[in-house]
Amino acid sequence: MDKFLYLVVEGIKNTWRHKMTALTAVFSLFIALYIVGIMATAGNNTHKLLNYLRSKYKIEVFFKQGVSNEEAVGMIHSIKQIDGVRNATIIEKEDAVRIFKDQFGENIVDLLGYNPLPVSAVVNVDRNRRNLIRVEPIIEKIRSVGQIEEIRYQGNLISKIERNYKKIVDQLPYLSGIILLVTILIIYNTIKLSVFSRRELIMTLQLIGATRSFIKLPFIIEGIFIGLISVALVFPALMLTVETLNYMISNFSSFAIKISFDPFVWFWLFLMVIVITTLGSYRAASNFLK
Repeated sequence: MDKFLYLVVEGIKNTWRHKMTALTAVFSLFIALYIVGIMATAGNNTHKLLNYLRSKYKIEVFFKQGVSNEEAVGMIHSIKQIDGVRNATIIEKEDAVRIFKDQFGENIVDLLGYNPLPVSAVVNVDRNRRNLIRVEPIIEKIRSVGQIEEIRYQGNLISKIERNYKKIVDQLPYLSGIILLVTILIIYNTIKLSVFSRRELIMTLQLIGATRSFIKLPFIIEGIFIGLISVALVFPALMLTVETLNYMISNFSSFAIKISFDPFVWFWLFLMVIVITTLGSYRAASNFLK
């Protein structure tokens, strides 16, 4: 136990003896972990943003002129059964007159002497799906209901949103992998410099019979200590970033969403740092002792 405590203290002293190197490593590792944390938080919240955008998808269905309100109700019930449709709301002929008056300030019945506006419906898609929403099959099924004059929807915009979301989700693991690799290299090079600066001491320890594990452990502890300092700084930085973004969204945009921060992200970063610093430090010390 005393030997282990000695090695722990020696590892912490190593960090203090090489303050500038350690500070550079802490800062570099902090940046890498911060970016990984931001990407993980973004990954947890992108579907929330997508759900908000999907709630704005609107498919307008206009029935033929001769279709009555009662007939339209039956057809809308059939539309609701289509896979991918969340709900459908009927706009009766009388409602259409009121909407026309609100938008144009004129009563179309007074102008023409009759109501030329057809019964219509607003169809909303299922926004909670994890996979991409393809609107075209939904449109085709709506057309097959019959008695439909026209369907209006923002097909190009919907397709772009869905494609871009898929691209972002697909690229996140690769970007995270690159950042993790950079993190390992930072730790590896930091410990390698620390080991190199004490090569004479290490040679002396080897001559007097010190085991390889005894020599390596302080450097491994040094790497873990640097990692723990970095991850401790990342948590408040991520919280501050999320709160700042929520403030900007609520005050300077029309998006009705709130970004959430999952504490498990920080716990995951903590475990990741322990593994990476241990492997990186062990590797750096082992290479020199060969």
